[in-house]
Amino acid sequence: MIRRDAIALVAAALPDRSAAVACNGMISRELHATRDRPSHFYMIGSMGLASSIGLGLALSQPDRPVVVFDGDGNVLMNLGSLGNVAAARPMNFHHVVFDNGVHGSTGGQRTVSDRVPIERVAKAAGYQEVTRVTTASELS
Repeated sequence: MIRRDAIALVAAALPDRSAAVACNGMISRELHATRDRPSHFYMIGSMGLASSIGLGLALSQPDRPVVVFDGDGNVLMNLGSLGNVAAARPMNFHHVVFDNGVHGSTGGQRTVSDRVPIERVAKAAGYQEVTRVTTASELS
């Protein structure tokens, strides 16, 4: 499964009343191209802060589902945000990390996600539910 297709699957499943925060780079561009909506926030710059922005939104609007579209490079840039999200435990916060093992927007430099499994870090930080999927049917 390629990132663009995975983003399209997640975007198609978003409830109409949801808000989405997309990390900087290709993920923002691909979400915008797939399903642009006024309730989407496309982060420019601020690498690693999509989950922090999404957390603030989820806490300020607890009745609205908030979905963060994040990349492995972005999450690895700010691992501390995983602990903040876990400690706050917002029930309306959903964090989707697209892990392709590279920084897709800057030339495909490798990340360390093959040695630092983000789902295990999130679980250790206190995320209540963590699932890694690799196929479109698993993601659906």
